[in-house]
Amino acid sequence: MYRFLTGSLLSLATLMSAAASFATELPPIYIERIIQLDKNETLADELIKAGVNTKEAYRVISAIKKKYSLRKLPLGQKFTAHYKEDSERNPGPLLELSFHTKNDKTISVKPSGSKFIANVAKRQLRTERVVAQGEIEGSLYVSAVQAGLPAAKILPFANLFGWEMDFTRDIREGDTFRVVFEKYLDDDDNFVRNGPILAAQMKTRGKLRHAYRAEYKKGHFSYYDEKGINKRRMLIRTPLNFTRISSHFNPHRKHPILGYTRAHKGTDFAAPTGTPVWAAGDGIIEEIRWKGGYGRYIRVRHDGTYKTAYAHLHRYAKGMKKGKRVKQGQVIAYVGSTGRSTGPHLHYEVIKRGSKVNALRVKLPNGAPLPKSKRTAYKTQVAKLQKLWAPEPIQLAQR
Repeated sequence: MYRFLTGSLLSLATLMSAAASFATELPPIYIERIIQLDKNETLADELIKAGVNTKEAYRVISAIKKKYSLRKLPLGQKFTAHYKEDSERNPGPLLELSFHTKNDKTISVKPSGSKFIANVAKRQLRTERVVAQGEIEGSLYVSAVQAGLPAAKILPFANLFGWEMDFTRDIREGDTFRVVFEKYLDDDDNFVRNGPILAAQMKTRGKLRHAYRAEYKKGHFSYYDEKGINKRRMLIRTPLNFTRISSHFNPHRKHPILGYTRAHKGTDFAAPTGTPVWAAGDGIIEEIRWKGGYGRYIRVRHDGTYKTAYAHLHRYAKGMKKGKRVKQGQVIAYVGSTGRSTGPHLHYEVIKRGSKVNALRVKLPNGAPLPKSKRTAYKTQVAKLQKLWAPEPIQLAQR
């Protein structure tokens, strides 16, 4: 028994007529399809494969090009296409194509008459703070991953302390670490990407080191200790990552090839051939050439006091030449075994006022401190971040 909302009875004919009328008024079916760029495929190829006719596909691409360079699209870029199904249940004309860019913009393309119009809007994301903390067992890398720190964040985390300690020597089993970082989620709580490290702590041999991210001027950030002293130094301690030191600074070392005692005023870092070598600090290349037993060699002048030298190199990075200005952390060469060398390694020297000094122990000048006008807000920020850390170094973040 069927009734209208008024409660009156319906005849079968009336009911069938109403049902037929209702069926004709059903809303159209909309289709959402995810398109992903494959290797050696263009956006036009993918649109056509998805059912967009050729002319329409190229009108869509023309509209996008007015707002965004398609050359910036990475492999695997995803697009969301919306269609309205036609009477034969096939995709009809494209109603909208949208995608997100790496710089958090949303680009959408919609039809407007006989053409398509692209619009750009800021993508709405929300942030969530994540804590990763643990104890070192075996290696920092493995322990950090097990604690929930994303692999891509391990090197930036280590670099926060790279100006004051050497990760190839100063880390021991049982040392602890804590990291607070951000992750970005979309409106549906889907993970988008990881954000910056906000705070970090290393406890090695009982000594605590801290680093907190702060804005020192609008749009520019750096890391400071709990007192507002800049973590950055003129030179980083080790100009390549997670390697073992095969020979420390030793003025009485016996040379392994020449066979007699010779001052070894530098530090050797054993690493595979081809390992990138960084500039230890900002400066200008003042010497780059083959230099006898040093093999391929680079020397960088940082200021009137400090210079650094890099020897036994396999090759130089592209564009390196005398007089070129380099930045701290920039790749300038690659590890090799040229000159007098028993195997692939980097020989690294720090030269202070013309004398070679121990790269791992020389006291280096600090970067600019946090401006006084920002100290009060900074103390409040540090206190809030420290509350996120549990009193004991347990693993909180889950992968």
